[in-house]
Amino acid sequence: MSKVQTKEKVLEVQDLKLSFYTRRGVYHALRGVDLNLYPGEVLGLAGESGSGKSTLGLTIMGLIPRNARLEDGSVKLDGIDVVQPLRDYGKNTSKFSVKKNEKIIKKLNKQLQQVRGNKISMVFQEPLTALNPVLPVGYQIAEAVYFHDPDRLLRRALSRDKVTQEDMREFLNILKTDGEEKLIQELKSRGLEGLDEQILSVWRRKDIHEARKEKIVLSLANVKLKSIDKLGLTIYMHGLHRFPILSRFAKNSLINEGYRLAVEILTFLGIPHPEKVVKLYPHELSGGMRQRVVISIALANNPKIVIMDEPTSALDVTIQAQILDLVKDLKGNSDISFIFISHDLSVLAEVSDRIGIMYAGKLVEIGPVSEIFQEPLHPYTRMLMEAIPGMDKSVLKTIPGSVPDMRNPPTGCAFSTRCPFAIDRCRTEDPRMVEVSKDHQVACWLVKGGGRHAGSV
Repeated sequence: MSKVQTKEKVLEVQDLKLSFYTRRGVYHALRGVDLNLYPGEVLGLAGESGSGKSTLGLTIMGLIPRNARLEDGSVKLDGIDVVQPLRDYGKNTSKFSVKKNEKIIKKLNKQLQQVRGNKISMVFQEPLTALNPVLPVGYQIAEAVYFHDPDRLLRRALSRDKVTQEDMREFLNILKTDGEEKLIQELKSRGLEGLDEQILSVWRRKDIHEARKEKIVLSLANVKLKSIDKLGLTIYMHGLHRFPILSRFAKNSLINEGYRLAVEILTFLGIPHPEKVVKLYPHELSGGMRQRVVISIALANNPKIVIMDEPTSALDVTIQAQILDLVKDLKGNSDISFIFISHDLSVLAEVSDRIGIMYAGKLVEIGPVSEIFQEPLHPYTRMLMEAIPGMDKSVLKTIPGSVPDMRNPPTGCAFSTRCPFAIDRCRTEDPRMVEVSKDHQVACWLVKGGGRHAGSV
């Protein structure tokens, strides 16, 4: 069921238009996308290859190649337009220059350093290419936190150094009798904010017995820092890490604490023996474990939005089910909003609150999962549904034709060249989105005001 959308939008995409300038011509990848995302929501994006799903995700992140021009539109994250420099150049320049565009992209990358991986992060299609092959996976998770929030690692390390067994037993009693919120308040009042996530990461685990949880929590007390780590943290606290010689000591100490955090995150994501896994390199892990490591990096800084680009496409069905269960757990236990990109509608049905259908660089239909599956309104959506394999289907239906060449997109509705229901108006006028019910919109001339015209799908 769709989330109640009375809350403030965490992401607002308006009239987003992006083109790629190539030797063979201008490829119109996005042709006016409008999209809203709400707190705690999973928004699925579906469509054939070449429909613009991944390009939309990368554009929202500001990760575009040097030959990409943002013609128009905005991407507002917490009310801030993150692609304004690209849009201003695209709109105000008649002749596109790759070199000038490259300079603007470099400038934008610097501006978004504290946004990417912190407020918004992305899980890419192929985890092996997304991970650094020469660094242990634990270091890569730790480095993501060190870059954005080194103070968090400092608080975690120092809080354990101060806490006694008696304190920890008291915290356990508060947790069992008064709940998590009361525990967080108590730790904050004692200046032990860095301890809450360590206790709760253990307490929320469903795979171990409560007695075992208590034992692990009690083991967090009196964890004395090594002398070299204490030196590094002292250097950081006094601001001496600005000096090149001393910065290495500070970073190593914080990264060591980052390894401990990486173990906690991997444990939460269901990876067995995480204390061993953090020391391994990407090529030593299976595809499913690599994907979880990439998800760990994306989640390490508790972002507001996570974009998942085909996270299950290269996995077998068993691991795919585990990844989907993981997304559902995250959805239920946090306010993180997800954009889940997939060509597989059955996968999106498992995790999404709403589903958007993309075709030829546009959203043609968007609505709650139940309505999209029970009553698809756009001909393209319906034909995608009919193409889903099933045990009760003796013949697998396909959509005739192919995605149009976006260097020269057809006039009117882009799907009109393949649509068996197309009328003359479809071939001359491009339909706009109309609302047919609460949260359900469709762009089709065969649908008007919530009712269907005669001869429609």
